[in-house]
Amino acid sequence: MKFTEDDIYRLSSQYKNWSFTPSQLAATRLQTNIQATEHIKATIARQRAARALKADPEGISESERAGSSLDNGNATANGSGVSSGSGTPLRADKEVDCLTAAEEKKLVDIFCEKALELGKFLNFPIEVTATGIQFLRRFYLLNSPMTYFPQTISRSAMFIAAKCEDHRITAERYAESLPNTTPESILAPEYLITQALRFNFDVKHPFRGLKGGHLELMEMARGNAPAPPKSSASGPPRSASTLEQEMRRLPPPRKPHGAASNLSTASLEKRITDAYTHASHLLKTSALLTDVYLLYTPSHIWLAAHLLADDPLTTFYLGTKTPPATPLYAKILTTIRSCADMLAAHSSSSSSTRSAPHADPDPDPDEIPRLMKKLRNCRDPDRIDLVKLQEGKKRDALATAEQGADGAVRLEESKAKRRKVAREGFQKEADEFWGPALEAGKGEGEDEEGAGWDGKMEGGERGVEDKLVRQVAMRRDGG
Repeated sequence: MKFTEDDIYRLSSQYKNWSFTPSQLAATRLQTNIQATEHIKATIARQRAARALKADPEGISESERAGSSLDNGNATANGSGVSSGSGTPLRADKEVDCLTAAEEKKLVDIFCEKALELGKFLNFPIEVTATGIQFLRRFYLLNSPMTYFPQTISRSAMFIAAKCEDHRITAERYAESLPNTTPESILAPEYLITQALRFNFDVKHPFRGLKGGHLELMEMARGNAPAPPKSSASGPPRSASTLEQEMRRLPPPRKPHGAASNLSTASLEKRITDAYTHASHLLKTSALLTDVYLLYTPSHIWLAAHLLADDPLTTFYLGTKTPPATPLYAKILTTIRSCADMLAAHSSSSSSTRSAPHADPDPDPDEIPRLMKKLRNCRDPDRIDLVKLQEGKKRDALATAEQGADGAVRLEESKAKRRKVAREGFQKEADEFWGPALEAGKGEGEDEEGAGWDGKMEGGERGVEDKLVRQVAMRRDGG
């Protein structure tokens, strides 16, 4: 059985666990935001009620105290942090202004840009930076920025990505490169991140696909390409020289429907290289700062970036893989264009992409401080300091292990004692039934160390004979 690249990709964890439709992606983010909002409101309400009880224990009625304790118990029991009682002293939904799902997405996009800058600052390979950004995006599909602060998670995600992409760097050296950062703060969220990622560390990027397509186009321009599939059921297949001539007559990049030109081999190679450069820049910026990794395959992404760089060249290349007259060609091209629209919509693509008519305007500079201020006022108070939280978990685990070890030792001692008592009981019963064992006699004139085998065997045989005699006598008496 022969596997294609598409078959192999469909077996990957990226396709199975981290590929969505636009509606699925929006629903997942909305559900995460709702759960985090309910939990944080309930947590802050309980803390405020506890502080009010400490400040004025006599100013709160018995019903309010009972309601507060009931709410705390219910919130702990159901695991969601949402209290079901009716006597909560402070209503959290009136006090806490939480982020919306759209605001959370904006914050994640902002910290993805910061992560991209961090990768450049640390001179990480683009694969490490791209993997770290995807880890960050995947993490915040299932967790809210209100629960875990994005700056802390992004730094730890980049460190995990460096290990996954085999870029060796120690936690101490990594922390020294960042201000106000300790190795403990880098390592504390590691398990949270890996757990949210479902331990799926393989991220398939479009960089190698773009490089392969570039090399194929260069071979076509030189007349060395393999024969593509037939353009129709009856037409003859195109030869390598035919492909070369068609490439020379392609319209210019900025005018897909313009007049055809007749380029030289050197000019055609330069055009292919320019398209590769622009597409590579898009893959290193817009592709990392949008949701294309969650919505499209790596092949769709690099072809979309190449389409923005040179539309006629990309459609020609796609036609060499799939006959343009087939419905599959139209379906693939439609998907690629929708991905290209998402790449072009990001502000980073407008400065380098030749065809980005729908690029979004630059974000409002006042929006980022507003979102950060709002985030600080609605963070989960139980998860602000992840280092202390991790240390507490380690202490609890150690105490549990010690208790378990002590219990195991006591259990083994009890089992050994019971086995010893049982063994002594069996021996006592055997002695009562058979009588005590007879010692082997020593040979005359021999000391203790010089007793030979003959004496031992003779004594042993006499002991066996005596036991047999007693057994026969008992059976006879019983009969």
